[in-house]
Amino acid sequence: MTQHAAYREPMLVRTKIIATVGPACAEKEQLRDLILSGVDVFRLNFAHGKHEWLDGIVKSVRDLAQELNRPIGLLGDLSGPKIRLGPLPDDAIICNAGANLSFVRGRAAQGADELTCTYDSLIDDVEVDDRILLADGTVSFRVVETSADDGFARCVVEGPGTIRSRQGVNLPGVKLSTPSLTDKDRDDLAWAIKAGIDFVGFSFVRSADDVRLLRSVIEESGTNTPPLIVAKIEKQEAVDQIEDIIAATDAIMVARGDLGVEADIVQVPAIQKRIIRMCNDRRVPVITATQMLDSMQSNELPTRAEASDVANAVLDGSDAVMLSGETAAGDYPRESVAMMSRIVREAEKLLPDRSERRRSDTVADPGSTALAVTEAMAIGAVVAAERLGAELITVATVTGRSARAISNERSRVPVLAVCDGEHAARRLALIWGVTPIVSEAHPAADDLASLASEWGLREGVLSAGSEVVVMASSNWSDRRHDSLLVHIVENV
Repeated sequence: MTQHAAYREPMLVRTKIIATVGPACAEKEQLRDLILSGVDVFRLNFAHGKHEWLDGIVKSVRDLAQELNRPIGLLGDLSGPKIRLGPLPDDAIICNAGANLSFVRGRAAQGADELTCTYDSLIDDVEVDDRILLADGTVSFRVVETSADDGFARCVVEGPGTIRSRQGVNLPGVKLSTPSLTDKDRDDLAWAIKAGIDFVGFSFVRSADDVRLLRSVIEESGTNTPPLIVAKIEKQEAVDQIEDIIAATDAIMVARGDLGVEADIVQVPAIQKRIIRMCNDRRVPVITATQMLDSMQSNELPTRAEASDVANAVLDGSDAVMLSGETAAGDYPRESVAMMSRIVREAEKLLPDRSERRRSDTVADPGSTALAVTEAMAIGAVVAAERLGAELITVATVTGRSARAISNERSRVPVLAVCDGEHAARRLALIWGVTPIVSEAHPAADDLASLASEWGLREGVLSAGSEVVVMASSNWSDRRHDSLLVHIVENV
């Protein structure tokens, strides 16, 4: 297969793919191509795009999901308290080593040695000897004097380079006084809830209290279908409190862009691996993101290092891997998704057996995934499927907990989750090893086996003689009991 050949992702996959929507892939046919190439969840970046434009994207994705009979999740990414430079003369300034520049507030910059930013409290929050990083950390300042009364923070350039208007400003180690949930975030969240967005990415999380604040705002909205919270780890403060944040959130994103600026870049690989391992142990979905195939914004093929990066994220235990600029603004969005899928599927062949990864008696946080009976049934389904060499585990689920309980075992046997509604199915689009479908009827175990057989034969993932382990919980069937059976597929 060449890089130019059409690629269609296989039906049953383990590690999921998230793609960011932007001008490069906003048309409906482009979104269709991305779904067929492997996208499970689309990310909407609220830092770009007005709500009216996002309404059109949501409609296109929902229509395509119905048309292709494939639940697709939507992740709305809140901007958070992102600090950016104000306008610069000629949109750029060359910062020479040892030069003095000052951040000012309350007025426009006067001359090339003055800077403004979108965060007025920067001058109050920084102290002498604090570092200020710009241009993705390639340019660095050290604060040498501050005056809140006079409205300035004078800095000396330690890492020279060119800075540009609207570039991000990072303040590693500085305790920001700005709230974690900005007014813009609240407006975007209200839109996301109204639009039925499935996941909300929470940028620049600093503590578990931030996550609890966001959850309280969602609960106050009164929605019956609240989005799941994805806490983005991109500050050292969050890394330092990662256990509490994992306990408070629904999912984690290792957002390596700002994290690589806020923390020492040489520590980022170790931080990534540690967070993924902790999430796996605590049964919390985890996404690895940022610059995974960055060179494919302008090239048809990734670098060897990028391919290894994606594969290692899979082998580390990521539930999902994410594309950002590659699909939002790059020249090869479809090719980027197809390449990521191909790399991921090859890497999955190297995943160790379940017994080598995490024992089934790992204790989940209370209420994090499923009831004790469901957990036990999930373990039984996985053990039975592995010992029998079954080709599929089928589970009926109302909330998605049963499917997540099976996923937590990280078995090589794929899981077909039969959901009673689109909402639950779309949430499972992020979960490792689970393929969700929708059935509004509530079939008992025998009928569920037939449904799985028919689906598997139609999609070409089962054949006559295939064995399917079927798990039905008391929340699903009118018979109100948990059941587990083994079904042998017959031709229909």
